[in-house]
Amino acid sequence: MGKTGRENNSYSAEFKLKAVEQYLSGEIGGLTIAARQLGLRSKTQLSRWIKLYKQDPELLKQDNRGKTSSKDGVRKGRPKKVKLDEMSKDEQIEYLKMENAILKKARALRRNYGEH
Repeated sequence: MGKTGRENNSYSAEFKLKAVEQYLSGEIGGLTIAARQLGLRSKTQLSRWIKLYKQDPELLKQDNRGKTSSKDGVRKGRPKKVKLDEMSKDEQIEYLKMENAILKKARALRRNYGEH
């Protein structure tokens, strides 16, 4: 489920290809109207497909959900849980120092705002 508590739709490569080709041929009007006629939640989805299609129509066949989107390969979003037992002693020490510094700052902020 997405953030709003609704199920995400999944579209076949054939549907995406047909939708983009219909839009580009001018058969179904502008982005907003085309998205509505195709049963998409927003024009953004169709515009993403068009962008991929213009790069390479084969990209519409790929399912990139959950893959990294940044060029450096670093996954964005919620960080993984830290497993201290899988870290070296030096990594554990650095992690715990960082965690301690964060807690000290949080305590100081609470003190400054009158919470104890």
